[in-house]
Amino acid sequence: MYETVPPVVQSLLETSTGPLGLLVVLVYSLLVATVLPFPGEVVLAVPLDLGFDARVELALLIVASSLGKAAGGLLALHVRDGAVRSNPVVRVYGRVPPWIAERQRSFVRRVGRHGSLGLAAGLAVPLMPDTALIYAFSVVETSPLKFAAAAFVGTVVRLLAVVGLIGGLSALA
Repeated sequence: MYETVPPVVQSLLETSTGPLGLLVVLVYSLLVATVLPFPGEVVLAVPLDLGFDARVELALLIVASSLGKAAGGLLALHVRDGAVRSNPVVRVYGRVPPWIAERQRSFVRRVGRHGSLGLAAGLAVPLMPDTALIYAFSVVETSPLKFAAAAFVGTVVRLLAVVGLIGGLSALA
């Protein structure tokens, strides 16, 4: 499902500390939301070492990642708007065979039924490909605030679920 995270990116995530670590988490999450087919959960490996309690640092890391995902969602909406207004895209779409156009409309209707809640639920699932999900929902959601909020909440829930799963598994060991 995911490409392997390149060693240079993995090294950056595993060695970034302090405020720079939070910035790396934010930028990585934004890129995962928009262009990189990598798992968003790897941000949990960033050793912040900010001098706070571990729970406070985890909360800051989750907020930074969620803000990056929300910003990435807004960028995806911007890309969608540009594509919709692009003359070449409009011309090509006008030449799509009817059976393909109907499949696209069917997909948009299915995604549209779930809206922002569907995006949040999809992003809450660990190892779900963020980029594809965000672009799929950008087709139907027009409210930037709802879209960013859904991306933020979905990312918070996902990272907390992964932390809970890791904590549960380590308690068994």
